[in-house]
Amino acid sequence: MIESYFSKSGFETYVSKNGHEGLRQASIIQPDAIVTELDLRGYSGLDICRELRFVKNDWTPIILISEKKEELDAVLGLELGADDYMTKPLRLKELVARVKSTIRRGSKCCSQEDQNHGSSEHSRIIKNGELTIDPDHFLVYKNDRPVDLTRKEFELLYYLSKNKGRALSREKLMQELSGDEVELDERIIDVFISRIRNKIEPHRRNPTYVKTVRNIGYMMNVVKESVPS
Repeated sequence: MIESYFSKSGFETYVSKNGHEGLRQASIIQPDAIVTELDLRGYSGLDICRELRFVKNDWTPIILISEKKEELDAVLGLELGADDYMTKPLRLKELVARVKSTIRRGSKCCSQEDQNHGSSEHSRIIKNGELTIDPDHFLVYKNDRPVDLTRKEFELLYYLSKNKGRALSREKLMQELSGDEVELDERIIDVFISRIRNKIEPHRRNPTYVKTVRNIGYMMNVVKESVPS
């Protein structure tokens, strides 16, 4: 049913019998996006996320489909690099919209990277405390050491940094990551913020950079050059 709906929506689709076959197909076909059940026999959706992101360094957009009872596992999937998740019963129109949104985001980022390649005079590098954010090459440095971020983590950190000193609602952050046509769970933003903090904050329990603004959302703090260790 899902395959048929995507085909009618203009997608060229490929279906795999299991997770292992899906990984093999993905390496050959190089799809624009991957939609996978979380609970697959033998090789789960979490295994697929882990293999693609951390072994193959493949950042093809991944959307997880889960039962309601597996929602916590789906959030774990986000921590492993999945881009989005939906719980059953599926709303196929929304699923297609989410896939289109993730593909469009990736294309937009690549397009910006191509346009800015070799144009150092228009560099948009942001420096804040010990952080250096280079959006033209999707790189983040802390104390001149590279910080390993997923594409979504980078997008969120860059957007916060562009608006440093300004409180941004979760709704605004979700719109920035997904587009207006798709409604995401607010917890997705919280998961990404938690992951970003683990990677950039000197003190996780008392964040220096990404501050929580009560009843609103988050804010990138303006930080002086030297950050207490």
